[in-house]
Amino acid sequence: MVVATRPQASHRSLASALAEGSLEFSGNASTRHLLADPGVAHKRRALRTGRFPLLLAPDEHPLMPIRARRLLVSAALLGFAAGCAHRPGPEKSAAFSAAIAADSRSAAPAIAPAVRRSTPGTPFTRALPDTPFSPILVVTTQVAREDFFVHNIAGVGPRYHPTEKLYRGQRAYVLPLARNYAFDALERADLTYELIVQKPDGTRDGAPFMASLWQDTVAAPDLLLYPATTVVFHTEATDPVGPYRFMVRIHDHLGGDTRQIEHAVTLEDYAPPTLPADFDPDAWFNGYYLQPTPELALPALARFFKKLPADKRAGALPPLLGFYDQILTDNPWLLPAFAARLAAAEPDEAYALSLALGFHLRSASAAPAGLDRALWERLAVFRSHTWPSDPDAELLQPSQLDALWGRFFASALQAPVRRLLDPLAYSEDLGAAERWRKTLASASPGEAPALPDLDDPSTPLAVRREVMLRTALWSLRANARQHPLVRGYLEQTLRAGDLAPGIRALLERALRPDAPPGPAVAAPAS
Repeated sequence: MVVATRPQASHRSLASALAEGSLEFSGNASTRHLLADPGVAHKRRALRTGRFPLLLAPDEHPLMPIRARRLLVSAALLGFAAGCAHRPGPEKSAAFSAAIAADSRSAAPAIAPAVRRSTPGTPFTRALPDTPFSPILVVTTQVAREDFFVHNIAGVGPRYHPTEKLYRGQRAYVLPLARNYAFDALERADLTYELIVQKPDGTRDGAPFMASLWQDTVAAPDLLLYPATTVVFHTEATDPVGPYRFMVRIHDHLGGDTRQIEHAVTLEDYAPPTLPADFDPDAWFNGYYLQPTPELALPALARFFKKLPADKRAGALPPLLGFYDQILTDNPWLLPAFAARLAAAEPDEAYALSLALGFHLRSASAAPAGLDRALWERLAVFRSHTWPSDPDAELLQPSQLDALWGRFFASALQAPVRRLLDPLAYSEDLGAAERWRKTLASASPGEAPALPDLDDPSTPLAVRREVMLRTALWSLRANARQHPLVRGYLEQTLRAGDLAPGIRALLERALRPDAPPGPAVAAPAS
């Protein structure tokens, strides 16, 4: 078993911590990887009331009061309520730095197990003194679980959806949480946990993983909505299929309580499922970010192309390409299945697979795991194609915005939404299109000049930028109206205070209730 973690960070290091990405370490091929996620130790929110006791779906937790179940229909994180607060987490500790230095030559840093920090006998209280300490365990495959907490506001967004099934290589994120924990007079909690993973044969996979759940100041204490240390779990080729039990013991050191909670996940080898006859690819596309089902991605691609008329595929491709690019990025375990299907597919499906794989591999310099040399060469034309909708290039085409929305709908991540704000920096170019049109000759007397053609290289850059600004603003406004998570991300971005004045003014105007309405970005087949 391989364990790696990152020290807790304060708000001052939030931007750099998120920019660094996850720590990943490779271990023995015969073991499963347990990787401590960077987590959100730099941020803490707690509910001000006791009416919203958990982060799970209302019908999935036995402690959920009936009244609260009704109140949580659209609550973010299945327990987010208005009035959340946060305080900085602790700075990097010397003990952690020493542990890293002592084992810098190994595959993973040697992390000292979390230990009690409070003094025994310290007076404490609880948010609900007559209610016992209650642990919560979430095992989910939602890649945006951290963004739901860091970049969102209270009261909006999707729920955590616990998973009960994993495919080999698929990642699950283990989130131990706690409700009604003890805190001292300085509002400090002292919570640690131990994670044991039990294999299908009943044996343990390695030693217990011991880490800090939260050992610092909390605000309005009742419910810890995100742990200081999370664990990323996935299996490898030699791991047996069957049920895996995640057993977490959470220690409330101040209150003197220890509780154990378990969650079972069944590991299966992936085989593309057969979709029902009434499967609606549009609905699946639009709802995927709320409850991801990557196992359906392969058969759904053929259904998309079967539904799309040939003369409408070009306009539908950008969001679809961005969608599948993100799915394959988050789920590389699907690549072998995509490759196997491509090798045997009929021409129409083979074309769809080649587009999706070629776009996904457009920046790759070598064949990734799961794709043999022959298929890599077969995809050469698609990989080397100049994709106008590439969302990683400078944003100069509306199709790039469609691809970014595809990424969001495939992940619920905040990054694609944040990147859609980039064209709003072109506010100085507002009016350029109208001024340019007045210099053009009309096609016939009495007719207005043609609208800007962004595919025409002679179209001035300022005109392109204005068109991109207006298109991005329209799509942000429309999707914020239809998808609470989009609005939550945008409002939290406004609160963060790191926007240029021009971008802030445009975004604030777009989110006003009286802003002009518009349809949201639709599924590719629309």
